[in-house]
Amino acid sequence: MRKGEIGLFLVYFLFFTGNIFYLKTNFYPSITEFPFNFEEDYEWKSSNFKRPNTGYINLTNQNLFWFIQITDIQKIWYEDEQVNNFYQFLNESYNEIDPLFIYNTGDLVDADNGAKQDKEEWKRYKKALDENYMNASIYYDLVGNHDAADDSSLSHFLNYSMMGRKFNTSQYSFNKTFSFGNYAFIGINTAKEDYNPIEFSFFGFLNTEELDWYEKQLEKYKEFDKIFVFGHHPNKFPPFLTIISNFSSSGKTFSDLNNEYNIFCYFSGHVHLNSYQNEDGFLMITTASFNQENGTYRIVSLDHNQISTSIENVGTWPQGIITYPPRGDYITESTKYKVNKIRVLAWDPQGVQSVKWGIFDTKDERQIKDWEILTKIDDKEPLWEDNWDFITRGKFLIKVQIEGGSGEVVKEMIFNLKSDWYIEPIFSIILLFLALISIPIIITYYLRTHISENRKLMDLKKKKK
Repeated sequence: MRKGEIGLFLVYFLFFTGNIFYLKTNFYPSITEFPFNFEEDYEWKSSNFKRPNTGYINLTNQNLFWFIQITDIQKIWYEDEQVNNFYQFLNESYNEIDPLFIYNTGDLVDADNGAKQDKEEWKRYKKALDENYMNASIYYDLVGNHDAADDSSLSHFLNYSMMGRKFNTSQYSFNKTFSFGNYAFIGINTAKEDYNPIEFSFFGFLNTEELDWYEKQLEKYKEFDKIFVFGHHPNKFPPFLTIISNFSSSGKTFSDLNNEYNIFCYFSGHVHLNSYQNEDGFLMITTASFNQENGTYRIVSLDHNQISTSIENVGTWPQGIITYPPRGDYITESTKYKVNKIRVLAWDPQGVQSVKWGIFDTKDERQIKDWEILTKIDDKEPLWEDNWDFITRGKFLIKVQIEGGSGEVVKEMIFNLKSDWYIEPIFSIILLFLALISIPIIITYYLRTHISENRKLMDLKKKKK
């Protein structure tokens, strides 16, 4: 090609390809780790008690709610310091974070390490809930293997737990409806009436009756935006912990039902570890026992239907969670969403003074993007946000620094920034039209130029002859 041809080709190429790569940025994962609805008819026990149904942002287009999961509190009942931590959690932590609800996924008592139920432990548990004004609209609990040990009728759970004494059941479901969607929450009983030592330590169980009830709830909520499921035992926890499932009356196992109804996330405890798995889009999260680190719990947020979590400890402030963008390894490849904000929930009883964010290299933590300040969206809400203006592709580390009256804390999240290359419909029509016009022009120009050159060469040859 001659200079004129090359120049024209480059202009065409840059214009055409530049528009083809017109994109909307998306995050995709880098996965490297592994019976009824009820009316809220409870009585208020204190005029200072917070009303329920907080834990979400009731402003236009915010589309955000959050809740707390705790689990395996069984070791606290004979240690005053641990009991005090639980009281502080139900009081200070709950009131400051103001979640949609608290979900306790079982092992409420130790039962003499699973040998025999101790009524005194159950009484202390009930007393803690009552004295901190918990009720069946904001606090939910499930049966763990320790709670069922030597008690095949679950009489202690039914008489002393929140859900047992309120509804006389070990499985239940409820839903929450917001302007931005409908969400279902299902609690299942994975404990067994009779255990041998191996079963007690490792496995959860679901019988046909329990699975039939579960299937009925899933059918009821199948049109909801998201379904969250809670149980004590993890499912398919490596290397071999799992839920041993019978078949439902329709011939389906627990895994079959989860796959059929596209369950969003399953929360559990039992293993006393913080862990997660993403199995073909089915997210399974386990949380460490409460007594670790003087009161461990997990904050869970759903921001524009994207899930994030943060592990926190009682009495350690400030606390916070990066709600958007979510952790990449919590997301499936099929999930596509526009990233135009970074959003953070932040709390401190002494007040949050500032929240800022930066981006760092994952290998040497070299800072790639300077710190920028997030803005509080409303004086009454704990949400801070900033515009997302980082478009470099690759794997990076987000750091968020929260400064409050109690001190400072840094939250981190690794993510992969990739691109979903696609063209807007109208824009694609324009591109196609330009391509149809420009390609023949280039071909015609190219042919004419070469024909002209060939003629000149032929004329020169004739002259020489």
